[in-house]
Order: sequence, then C-alpha cells, then structure tokens
Amino acid sequence: MRPPTRERVVAGRRGGPAGCPQPRRAPVRWPWLIAVAAVACLFVSALGIFAGGVTGGPVPERTASVSVRSGDTLNALAARYAPNADQAAMVTRIKQLNDLDDAALTPGFPLTVPIAGDPGGL
Repeated sequence: MRPPTRERVVAGRRGGPAGCPQPRRAPVRWPWLIAVAAVACLFVSALGIFAGGVTGGPVPERTASVSVRSGDTLNALAARYAPNADQAAMVTRIKQLNDLDDAALTPGFPLTVPIAGDPGGL
C-alpha cells in the first residue's frame, strides 16, 4: 500500500483528489469554428443573392380580355396567360389594368390580362 499523500500516475496522466483521474478535455478549435460559420454565412448569402436575381421574363405588352372561371386567382391567370413572365409583376399589372384593389374575383367577370403567345386559345 502506498501512503495517501502520494499521487498516482496512470499512463502519463496525473490523478485528481482521492486518486480519481481527471477527464481529458478536447481543445476547442475556435478559429475553425469561426471559419466554418463564416463560410456557411457566405454560402447562404450567395444563394439569396442568386435566387433574388433570378426572375421570370418581362410582362408581355399585348393584352386580351378574358372571362374569370370559377376558382381562378390572379396568380393562376398570370401563370396561364404568361407562364414565362415574372408572376408577381403579372399580378401587379393585371390589378393596374383592371383597377382592382383586392384579389377577390367573381366568375364570369371580364378581365384584361397581359398575354404571351397566340391569343387564339382564349
């Protein structure tokens, strides 16, 4: 037996009080953590800039008068008559052309909408 005042050394580690070994702490790698966080922020920012720059085509200049069907919305009309155009700009233009304040549409109501392509299928 050893006297209680002597410290026990096990595999290069010193024991704590009452001979219990202290848990080994992994060193915190703050520079790596900060670098990874910065790269993630740049990546997310780049995606946002890229996605914000991607819009549909321009709103067509040509217009036609169409009748609203049951269940139609301004977004549905914009997608139907100009699928390659910027949908938000299309909805805004339809509201301007028809002096609409809200998006409530009544079936059978005639609307003027910008159209792309051949108007023969209206």
